[in-house]
Amino acid sequence: MPKVSIIIPCYNQGAFLEEAIDSVLAQTYRDFEIIVVNDGSGDEHTLAVLNALQKPNTVILHTVNRGVSAARNYGIAHSSGEFILPLDADDRIDTRFLSLAVPLLDQDQQLEIIGTGVEYFGSVNGTEILPVYHPAQHLLRNLFFNTSLFRKTGFEKINGYDEAFREGWEDWDMFLRLIDRPEQTFVIQDFLLHYRIKKSSRNADLFLEKKHRVEQQFYCKHIKKYMEHFPEPIQVLRDNAYLKEQVENFERYKAELSNSLSYRLGNFILGPLKWIKSIDRKK
Repeated sequence: MPKVSIIIPCYNQGAFLEEAIDSVLAQTYRDFEIIVVNDGSGDEHTLAVLNALQKPNTVILHTVNRGVSAARNYGIAHSSGEFILPLDADDRIDTRFLSLAVPLLDQDQQLEIIGTGVEYFGSVNGTEILPVYHPAQHLLRNLFFNTSLFRKTGFEKINGYDEAFREGWEDWDMFLRLIDRPEQTFVIQDFLLHYRIKKSSRNADLFLEKKHRVEQQFYCKHIKKYMEHFPEPIQVLRDNAYLKEQVENFERYKAELSNSLSYRLGNFILGPLKWIKSIDRKK
């Protein structure tokens, strides 16, 4: 029975799939299985790649297209590993990923998830390591990349990915339910995930519409946590109004001060001294 199951959903991503698999096969840690889930791909090239695919420690499962959450759940349900590592079909992992992450979960039973930094490639290049986990901060942004190592037992306790999240943030939702304490997390300070950024031709208005739908879905599901860590919306509005008032008062004070007699008199008295200093600097 393998220690780690790497789950790779694939929907029309045949052009990149073998790169993702080969990055796993190149791991220095060898106790793993690879499960590719064909999520109802209709692309002829992807189907040809899947049909011809013969890689060590790799099996291919086929499902109708139900989205990435359902595909990952299906793959994990058919996995044998103690630990799970999701990997998108167009991404790659560093050869040291498993050798650095697996011992951490083995040695500390409190840990539920091991994160890592990311190196972006493709149409955008760069690196990023997300901030240290904090429950409130995790409600404002996902503090883990999807390709993070976690225990299968914890995943099963929360019933896996919510398949209602078909338009994104399914990994953020899952991580919010999986962990709620800092001692359950560890982030390796290295860039072990290689995340491909592709050029997008999507209409900006459609993208924003989708983002608003996902935000509303996400907030409604986790509203109790938001209310626990953040004030009620009416209080946020009051705080913003107070800060705006303070800024306006300060600007008004500066304007009044600059127009006051004492301020102008002070400038008049200090003017010659400033002129003398400027002469000294030029010498």
